[in-house]
Amino acid sequence: MRRPVLIVGGMAVVTVVAGIAVAASASAGTTTYEAEASVNSLAGGAHAVDCGRCSGGKRITGIGAEGVLTITGVVAEKDGPTRLAVTYTGERARTAQISVNGAVPTAIRFPGTRGTNRPATLRLTATLKSGDNNLTFGNSVGPAPDIDKVVITTDGTPPTTAPTATASGEPGATATVTPTGTAPPTLPTSPPATSPAPTSPAPTTPSASPTTKPPATTEPPTDTPTKPPATSPAPTTPPATPPTGNAALEAEVVRIVNVERAKANCPALTADDKLTTAARGHSADMAARNYFSHTTPEGVEFATRITNAGYRWSGAGENIAKGQRTPADVMTSWMNSAGHKANILNCGFKNIGVGVAADAQGSLVWTQDFASPR
Repeated sequence: MRRPVLIVGGMAVVTVVAGIAVAASASAGTTTYEAEASVNSLAGGAHAVDCGRCSGGKRITGIGAEGVLTITGVVAEKDGPTRLAVTYTGERARTAQISVNGAVPTAIRFPGTRGTNRPATLRLTATLKSGDNNLTFGNSVGPAPDIDKVVITTDGTPPTTAPTATASGEPGATATVTPTGTAPPTLPTSPPATSPAPTSPAPTTPSASPTTKPPATTEPPTDTPTKPPATSPAPTTPPATPPTGNAALEAEVVRIVNVERAKANCPALTADDKLTTAARGHSADMAARNYFSHTTPEGVEFATRITNAGYRWSGAGENIAKGQRTPADVMTSWMNSAGHKANILNCGFKNIGVGVAADAQGSLVWTQDFASPR
């Protein structure tokens, strides 16, 4: 049920500027969107339960893993930053990956409320489009908080934000944003990860290559064995509901990869659904849990992640990066690093999967997985 509520006074102070950002206070006229409203979409086990202290007497639980809540028909007066207030419950801190109109999900940390019947409110700023919008709450790597309602500003002065960089051209798909008058953030990449790769002719020198130096945080690549192993681990069942990623950004990375490979006389790579699942899952995990590595905090390496996605490989490699705003930016960073470039121009690889996700600050996290089948 949607209920118009007028709140007088207050102006939001944005503390983080991004596609979705944490804000500090409420604002003027608002409209309430109950999470349990019948027009909303529940999937993967997300469902309504009674909640005595919640608005409307109910909240949506079971969000995370396969559980997804989509609040539909959220109306904004104009394109641009819009104040949201998300009322939620959770005994301990949890992360929700929030997607606006199907764009790259942003990982937002919700502090614990010390009980599933004790609502709290987190104020955000989201980049919406004029008219109807959809807000999707999920978490591909763990449980999200229970959602009670979302309150949106319907009048008053919109938040003042720095210029945003919209990677896909659609509202809500903003990447890292730099406040006016400040230097751009450091754009770190990680050393490429490699598993035994197929024996292949060395790629020729590209006809046009960047002359700028790689980022200072890029580390030397690891050594690559020249022969593949006789066997690879047997795959396990892939995740039932893979992270959604952003198909447009990921496809553009694949396109640029194949442009670079053509310059080096390497055959084009074919996007593989299993590798895409692995890449999206790793980007989403790094964004949600705030780490940057080819190995998860539990010690799961990239080759195991590819295997767990169901890909039977004879050789594999991985590139990751964080902070680049567009596919062109991230590809420039990788191509300016010898180790990452070697993965991209490995003529023995046949398939590729690309994944992108946004962390709580709106910074994009990128993963490329390369492999050849057994």
